[in-house]
Amino acid sequence: MKKNILAILLSVVLLSSCSLDREPLTGPSTGTFPASAEEAEAGLLAAYKSLANDVHQYCPADRWFDQLSDIGAMRTTLSKWPDFGLSTVTSSLSHVEDTYARIYKGLGRIHLVLDNLDNLRGVVSDEQYYQFKAELLCLRAYQYDKACKFFGDVPWVDHCLTLDDYAYARTPKAEVIDRILEDLDDELLNHLPITWDKATWGTCRIGRVAAYMLKARICLEWGFFAEAAKYSKIALDLAAGSYDLTPLDCTYYATHADGEPNPTPLFGFDAEKNSREWIWAIQFDRLAASNVHHGVYTHASRVHNGAAGVGPSQAMIDSFQCTDGLSIAESPLYNWQNPWANRDPRLDLFCLRSGTRSLGVQFSTDPADKTVMDYNINKAVVNSDVTGNKSEYGPNGTKGPGGYLWRKFLDPVYYASIPGKDYEDELDVPIMRLAELLLIDAEANIEMDGGDLARAKANIDRVRARVNMPPVTATDQAGLRTALRYERKIELCIEGRRWFDIRRWKGADGKMLAATAMNGPQHAPAFGKTTFNAIPIIDESWIVTYDTTKTFDGAAFNGRVHTTLKFVEGKDELWPFPYSEMVTNPLIGEGNNNPGY
Repeated sequence: MKKNILAILLSVVLLSSCSLDREPLTGPSTGTFPASAEEAEAGLLAAYKSLANDVHQYCPADRWFDQLSDIGAMRTTLSKWPDFGLSTVTSSLSHVEDTYARIYKGLGRIHLVLDNLDNLRGVVSDEQYYQFKAELLCLRAYQYDKACKFFGDVPWVDHCLTLDDYAYARTPKAEVIDRILEDLDDELLNHLPITWDKATWGTCRIGRVAAYMLKARICLEWGFFAEAAKYSKIALDLAAGSYDLTPLDCTYYATHADGEPNPTPLFGFDAEKNSREWIWAIQFDRLAASNVHHGVYTHASRVHNGAAGVGPSQAMIDSFQCTDGLSIAESPLYNWQNPWANRDPRLDLFCLRSGTRSLGVQFSTDPADKTVMDYNINKAVVNSDVTGNKSEYGPNGTKGPGGYLWRKFLDPVYYASIPGKDYEDELDVPIMRLAELLLIDAEANIEMDGGDLARAKANIDRVRARVNMPPVTATDQAGLRTALRYERKIELCIEGRRWFDIRRWKGADGKMLAATAMNGPQHAPAFGKTTFNAIPIIDESWIVTYDTTKTFDGAAFNGRVHTTLKFVEGKDELWPFPYSEMVTNPLIGEGNNNPGY
């Protein structure tokens, strides 16, 4: 499939190297493009490719965004990313500037095609014309939704800019969201095929299921619950027969000698080809220029010459229920000295903890393990995670991410492929899949007045059944809300949803969840330890905190503080507004930053 669209991607590269990427960010239109279906398709693919350009310090953007929440931990010296959890981000930080710029460059590519799309009336069929228009408006909605989540009020631009037409004031985010939802008109979306031919397009193009899911997601994020329920139902009805949850092997491997958990049918190259769960994904292909990322390098352990840059936090690890559906603070199945047994299988499928295997190699953070077993070659190799050059950056090193790594997007195909210069990763990045659609539909019905709670429970239970977790016991709104928040935290981890979830949700005290989740110590196992004895305090929204005087064995706390998070209410709900935009756009101005910056 990737080779089938390579020729189109190469034409996209040529297109993306022209005036689209010059100032102003949204790029000037030639006034004649597109003049044919082929030009429109090339321009549309350029707009899709702008999503693949949103790579920050090796990783696709969405994976970084979840690292800036309570579920992720990072190397302590990781190029200013930790600042987002410390309330020390500034308007001139490159991650802030780059995120904003890439959104508006993406919008420029969209508008280059959209501005003159009417050129195609009478040249292509009405059906093809409306398909192009629907995809472009969906892409525009996706970009503006992201802009509003991070920056709040943003300039609304609905056309290509010129050198004389570049200054736009910030538009209230509520107005921006209203506009993009109006764009996603049902009559227009119904011109899209339910799904594009997978043999040709994989999951890179937005079909009708993806379009309605996007509409439902945006409605849910901004509190339009009845509308979210309406559109998620349409999407689910359309998805029946075309999409399904991907089966996963939930075998528990107690030790590295027993085997290796395998999430690749859902999150690896096998998923690209065979999963019926992916609805829309960002396309990568190493044969096309600037169309790779280096996520495997960022996520992989140092034994594989990876960076061991990011991983789940201890609070994330302690969030996984036991197989009876109870938290580890409540379940009789939990043994803190053998904490991996009897847990939600997604712990080992999505996270990498000491004592298991990764990419065919034993993974250990125990300093006593100077060597580890490489099952690919059946011999012991140096355990670079705990000894040797730069081992302080190992998973539980003094500058490491806090004891654990992510397994979710690691594929064994990358074994021994990332030393030094050769660590390109072309694994596509799913941004919509059926499990999330089920959870969108569930949450919308939980939160809307008169919602169908039985339907919400059934959707949550369907996601849980895939990994052999028991049905939720709650049937009331409050109980199902708790169950839903657990499922989104666990099922969608490191897929880019958590950062905003903890900002749009409120706890029982009425406070934004981020104010609790992102304030105070972020704990980790002590250096040299592989288990953690503190009893987690888990609230009704599955936010995890600790009283380190309370331990499972009654002994002294055996962990440490990895970092101390800080969230300032009235400020950290948003990122700062980019400095370059404030000083170059006269209708914004240097004093028009977001509150608190």
